[in-house]
Amino acid sequence: MPAPITISSEFLAQYDAERAAKLRRRAVWYSITVLSLVGISWLMTLYDVLTGVAFTGGDTVSVAEVFTDVLYTTMFVGALFYFARRVRPRGEVVRTFQWLVAVSGVVAVMVSPLIMNTAIHPDATLEQTAEAHAGQAFTSLLTVFLVHLLACVFVALSPREGLMPLIPILGAFAIWVVFVSVGPIGQKATLILLSPLIGLPGLSWSWWRYRSFAERFNARAVQKRYAEVTRELTDARRIHEALFPPPVSRGPVRIAYRYEPMRQIGGDFLFVRPLAFPPSAPTGPVLVVIIDVTGHGIVAALAVNRLHAELDRLSAGGRIAEPLEVIRALNTFTYQSLSGQAVFATAIALRIEPGPDPVVRWASAGHPPAFLRLPDGRVRSLDSTATVLGVLGDHDFESTEERAHCPIGSAIIAYTDGANETTDARDQEFGLSRLRGLIEKGACGELADTIASAVEAHRDGPPADDTLIVEVTLRADAEADA
Repeated sequence: MPAPITISSEFLAQYDAERAAKLRRRAVWYSITVLSLVGISWLMTLYDVLTGVAFTGGDTVSVAEVFTDVLYTTMFVGALFYFARRVRPRGEVVRTFQWLVAVSGVVAVMVSPLIMNTAIHPDATLEQTAEAHAGQAFTSLLTVFLVHLLACVFVALSPREGLMPLIPILGAFAIWVVFVSVGPIGQKATLILLSPLIGLPGLSWSWWRYRSFAERFNARAVQKRYAEVTRELTDARRIHEALFPPPVSRGPVRIAYRYEPMRQIGGDFLFVRPLAFPPSAPTGPVLVVIIDVTGHGIVAALAVNRLHAELDRLSAGGRIAEPLEVIRALNTFTYQSLSGQAVFATAIALRIEPGPDPVVRWASAGHPPAFLRLPDGRVRSLDSTATVLGVLGDHDFESTEERAHCPIGSAIIAYTDGANETTDARDQEFGLSRLRGLIEKGACGELADTIASAVEAHRDGPPADDTLIVEVTLRADAEADA
């Protein structure tokens, strides 16, 4: 048997409301249907009474028939008004419906047989034989079968909900067979043992209907929530990417980047201070920080937002922080605020100091090596100087700061591991050597685009990680491309 359908606690209130409305409508139609059948029974009983039909030694119109018709009419008219009058909670609808089915069944197996010896026509002779009582038992079971099956066909009860009304019905039937009916013990035992079979068709149908309803509800709920989450993620991505700096196309230091999150939003981030360089601005240091938070999606993006706030604090008042200071501060924040949730990060902080003799100073915490491409085509690796952020506390965290000359015309390429670790159809990584080769052969100012295109061409299928590629170039004339 397939596993039961479970409804997420997030959707339980909506599920209960939708199922209550469905059950209520179905219960109304069930009551109308049973009243139609009772109406037919009334016509047959009335015909027998008016025509004086009585078969000596056989069936006759009994008080039980009239009493049962009256009782069923009263019950289902009351049920019709009860269900149709107003909206009720799911639990209340189910319990009321269970009682309706249970009482209907008990009437069929208990009330009618108890007064079956009272005939409307005085000249009727009713048989008190084992065969007659067995026939009455099967007639009662057939009535119960129809009542229960119709209930399960109309109303999608769960298996447990459909079983509950059968328990008092089968108990009443067993009492009638043991204490009232006439017949040998074997006949009575057979009737009692066979009686549970009347519920199998209804329970099977009810289980299928209930499961189908739950599956359809789950599908609709998930589809609706997916649409809501997609809209929310689209808005979140807009807000998240608003934190990214605009590309810098003026001044002595130019910055271009390409960003592709694995999902709508991700854990890669670029921080630049100052944010813009007017053509007339004097040359000065530029801080570039690239962060890659472990994981993907919303959790990583939330961590990025908190790290961005910490970088903003370090850059308050237009201050350009030192790379080592940045890495130490980020490690302290990550260790104290994020590591408890198993969130860590890698980062590289670059401080580019333009001028007659440009210099880049950097500190890197577990980040993939950046590359410095000199004007003559040579490439130098800017390696990590510390372990991953958040793994060690302040007393154990050791980091150093390095520096290198970067003449005018040089370019610095920094990236996250989504670039070098992307794989092709043979599960071969893009790799650092291929990345370095592109930097050696490419043209400064176009390297971010070149590498991004090559990574996308190498990748098999959708991205498996967030990818950020940043290119920093040094120009001689601040107004050259203004």
